[in-house]
Amino acid sequence: MFIVVGTTTIDLFVSGIDQMPRFDGDEYTRSSLAWCSNPLTLTCGGNAANSAYVLAALGAQTALCSAVGSDLLGDTMVGWLAARGVDVRALLRSSTFATSTNTTLLDERLNRLNFYHPGALTHLRAEDSPPDFFAQASTLLITSYPIMRGFRPHGYHAALTEAKSTGATTAIDIGPAIGEPVTAAELSALLPLVDYLITNDYELGQCTGCTALDQGAERLIAAGARHVVVKRGKDGAVVYRPGASPVESPGFPVEATVTVGAGDSFNAGFLFALEQGMALAEALRFGNATAAMVVATGKSVLGAPTRDDVEAFIAHSA
Repeated sequence: MFIVVGTTTIDLFVSGIDQMPRFDGDEYTRSSLAWCSNPLTLTCGGNAANSAYVLAALGAQTALCSAVGSDLLGDTMVGWLAARGVDVRALLRSSTFATSTNTTLLDERLNRLNFYHPGALTHLRAEDSPPDFFAQASTLLITSYPIMRGFRPHGYHAALTEAKSTGATTAIDIGPAIGEPVTAAELSALLPLVDYLITNDYELGQCTGCTALDQGAERLIAAGARHVVVKRGKDGAVVYRPGASPVESPGFPVEATVTVGAGDSFNAGFLFALEQGMALAEALRFGNATAAMVVATGKSVLGAPTRDDVEAFIAHSA
């Protein structure tokens, strides 16, 4: 079973904005108004919920460790996840804190502004999970590292230790690089328990202080990382390993309508492919294809593909 730890967020998209508005007092004015060519969209969000939803769509047995409020948005999120087949027994329903929300403004060039409320997420702890929960994982994916303050860092260590005790494959995505980004020094105690450290160019630089991609990856490898997986958006992904040449896979050219959730979809596709026994390069390609299909749907992860869909997409793109 896949277990995914991290954020669960209701995403609200205001897109197709012709020009971002500006503050102009408390009146309804021309300069404070933006015309939108697209309707308002409400969708599944949060790194962990996104990855769990996509994994379930691919056909993987998946459980989510996260938190939402006991509110209408929490009910909506639980409904989406349960309908997709995600195990939500470790999804805490808080009566004190609200469901996390992220409101994203996207202009016609896909530049974006985000307004984020963490809600119940910052109060979730590893010990809130059911007994022996992480020992049930065949693959454990930890996401949203900087946001989950109740897990950082000792809760992460406990979850990884429990998963590793039963032979699970483990992965940490260190993004997003907001608040107090994770550092290489902080990761050093966790790296012996982590098979795949996942990041993107920006997060890698924030973590290591290195501006060059190769140097940043090498610093994490020197600290004990077994695999450093770097997501590069439309340019694909690359994996660095100790004592071996990097493994690269190009992205797939698609017309992206919403790019939010692309990295989470890659994580799901990549780790799913590894669990199916695919080689590293093949798993990278599967992850890239999964992400490309999600960003092209216009539905974010709610339009996540099945395994057959991804394989057909790859075959058609060959």
